[in-house]
Amino acid sequence: MKRVLHIQFSMKSGGSAAWKLHQAFSRQPGFSSEVLTLHSEEQRRPALFGLSKWAVLKAKLNNRLHKLVVKYDQKQYGLFTYPIMGTDVAGHECVKRAEVIYIHWVQMGFMTLDGLETLIKTGKQIIFFMHDMWSITGGCHNSFDCAGYQTDCSNCPILDSSKSLASMQLRRKEAVFNHENVSFISPSRWLKDCAERSIATAGRPVHYIPNYFNSRYFVPQDKVAAKQKLGIDPDVRVLLFGAVNLFSAYKGFEYLEQALNYFPEIYTEDRLQILIFGEGSEADIQDRFPYPVKFLGYLNDEKDIAQAYGATDVFVIPSVADNQPTMVVESLACGVPVVGFETGGIPDMIRHRSNGYLAASRNYRDLAEGIKYCLEESIQGYQLESFDPELIMSLHNELINERDTIGV
Repeated sequence: MKRVLHIQFSMKSGGSAAWKLHQAFSRQPGFSSEVLTLHSEEQRRPALFGLSKWAVLKAKLNNRLHKLVVKYDQKQYGLFTYPIMGTDVAGHECVKRAEVIYIHWVQMGFMTLDGLETLIKTGKQIIFFMHDMWSITGGCHNSFDCAGYQTDCSNCPILDSSKSLASMQLRRKEAVFNHENVSFISPSRWLKDCAERSIATAGRPVHYIPNYFNSRYFVPQDKVAAKQKLGIDPDVRVLLFGAVNLFSAYKGFEYLEQALNYFPEIYTEDRLQILIFGEGSEADIQDRFPYPVKFLGYLNDEKDIAQAYGATDVFVIPSVADNQPTMVVESLACGVPVVGFETGGIPDMIRHRSNGYLAASRNYRDLAEGIKYCLEESIQGYQLESFDPELIMSLHNELINERDTIGV
């Protein structure tokens, strides 16, 4: 029996991907799986272990200190993380039981680089599952067009002062990760390429394995019935946009706004409805578009999210920086075509003009053309072969067994 442990920040966002992978391992013969999380919220599930209130308090203290020490414009650049304090989990019973440890998203006061190094020095097989770029940069979670992580991050464009923090952290990561029991997984080909160029991960194995996804909720639905459930006229064409944070620096809301305000110039049919869900307020999005907007708020339940896809004709993802956005996978599984920019891991999921449309990055006119194409051609969404759940788990098995084969 091979004992696997997943370490994550919370059950939300990247934690959802970690939980799905844990469930897949739990169903596999010859494996047992557990999850260790900083924030367990109200979740009480078998094999899910939360840390102490003291660990959560330390994370909050870290985040307050971080705001004082690290000055930058988060609205423009997204997250930048320089861990100051956190929790050493090497002595936790879950860690002691595990033979293989997947480290998912563990920033925001959960683990420091010293804590990660202590975990690595246990000698167990350590697999970093990269949900963004933090592991390979001097601290940013997405570098956009900056390639400083390939050299030394000494001229970080994000930090207002103390630019040496980025360079110091990049070199520290290089030392921490430089162990034979460490490897990396990227769920996108784009991030795999970035990791292979980074100083931090130079010489360490980087594997491309998409996020595991297998849900009974995300399936094609009766579109007329789904629209009626949401109070939408079945004859109206629906465009959907969703994000955890609607106005994140990564999600490109401004390009959605530009594209849809340009859309009436190229698409004469005016029976359109815009459907939006995520963190934000209705007041923030009303009066921005030339079509009616229905705001669903933040959706946490898979059934509610699937219902939104069921009522949708085209899902639009104008992200300017993204790894392997789960919403693309969900939409395609529901038979809904996806229109997005050719950036990050999005091209891994969309076959241009087949199950969606890849627009030139940051080109709102091309984004609008993609929406028009999918509507006029009645494009149907479908998942590509590389996202087959069985194939994905076979790749994880190969990675785990590879260490046994080479006798490490």
